[in-house]
Amino acid sequence: MNSSHDILGVRVDDIPDAELEQRLNDMLVSARANIVVTPNAEFILSARDDAEFRGILKSADLSLPDGVSIKYAVAALTDDEALIHRHTGVDTLQLLARLSAESGKRMLILGGTGKDPEIVGGEFKKLYPTLDIVALDPGIIDDEVPRLSEAVASRVKSLEPVIIAVALGQGRGRRQGKQERVMAFLAEEISTARILIGVGGAIRTLAHPSLIPPLAWRKRGVESLWRLIKQPWRSPRIFRAVIVFPAVVVWECIGRRRLLKAAKRVYSELF
Repeated sequence: MNSSHDILGVRVDDIPDAELEQRLNDMLVSARANIVVTPNAEFILSARDDAEFRGILKSADLSLPDGVSIKYAVAALTDDEALIHRHTGVDTLQLLARLSAESGKRMLILGGTGKDPEIVGGEFKKLYPTLDIVALDPGIIDDEVPRLSEAVASRVKSLEPVIIAVALGQGRGRRQGKQERVMAFLAEEISTARILIGVGGAIRTLAHPSLIPPLAWRKRGVESLWRLIKQPWRSPRIFRAVIVFPAVVVWECIGRRRLLKAAKRVYSELF
């Protein structure tokens, strides 16, 4: 059975690979839309100050921890067992492509930059020739009130997708949550949808394999350093993830009078 952890008001699910696959397969044949979110440090920082975004994350059917910093936050802020299973957006999107092909359910990539969605769709088709995958550019979406236009929503409905991978980015008006708010909108509007997942930069990463950190870097939890080297323009976001988020966690530990315990637990996770 999977367990879950609470990180500053945001739930993350600790679920093994086999159980994740089963859960996603069950969602594909369920009677309603299921929302899957992939929280990282930036999500959690933004959710602290945004009740609506926090509510969307809390109500998600599945909350898969993405960033490695979540692992250390669980150790620092809770007395739970260690967070064992981390599922990145890239890994989960690849899994969904396979399940889509195996089940014969149509997959839609909504958003993404330039030709990236078509590149990713083409690569998935090479791996899974029976995959029914479509990419759709939704155009400009308001950052403050993220909704699809009537024309785009009508187009999505006509495609009858079962899996919708939403790649709209974080938005400018709000630090995070643009794509998650659109997912909540789609869950109500698209009757065929069974899995909606926010994939953020996963489309960009899959379209440009050099952005994927080597396995050794991933095992050591230094993906952020690799991204900084490859995408220096991301430095403000990386700063929030590797400096601001740990500082907030430390401050929270001080407030809970568990700083020493937190330090010991994080040390055991690191070494």
